[in-house]
Amino acid sequence: MIPVEFHGVHSTGPENFYCVVLRWAQRNRVLPLWVSPLAAAEIEARAAGYEPRRPGTVDLLAETLRGAGVADIGITSAFEGVFVATITLHDGTELDARPSDALMVAQALELPFGVSEDVLTQFSFFAADDALAEYLHVSFGEAEEPIVGNAQADADFERMMRELGVSEEDLAGDARDDNDET
Repeated sequence: MIPVEFHGVHSTGPENFYCVVLRWAQRNRVLPLWVSPLAAAEIEARAAGYEPRRPGTVDLLAETLRGAGVADIGITSAFEGVFVATITLHDGTELDARPSDALMVAQALELPFGVSEDVLTQFSFFAADDALAEYLHVSFGEAEEPIVGNAQADADFERMMRELGVSEEDLAGDARDDNDET
């Protein structure tokens, strides 16, 4: 399981569908988790620090699991477009859960929430900062240094090109051939 960052619940579109934004920071990719309005409200309230006066279902489950010891919690698979979450206990017992419930239990227990690499690879995507800001009102605030002129990015690109068997001479030769024809 790869830990993901929780970036809030956001409504989008004219229908105001609710989307939990999870971010795979290592790859700067986003995994949207569409949830019901009720789950959205509870996740949002918990993220803001709300604690009910009396324990709710998630609180009871979290308290029960605290005693058993949770080893891992997160989205483990997807079937026919539906994410499947699992809460794994220290004794190896796996509990099937809806992702929204698993996320709330992780919040209640103050545990990291993870997603399997297979699910992230299949369902997460890169989204430009301006698109995230426009549609989900999310900003990761990491665009401090542009890619152009970034020495590390240039070195990484050069290494990748060498690994692919492309040299500067190959690229320069192609440019000269194009100019010779005009």
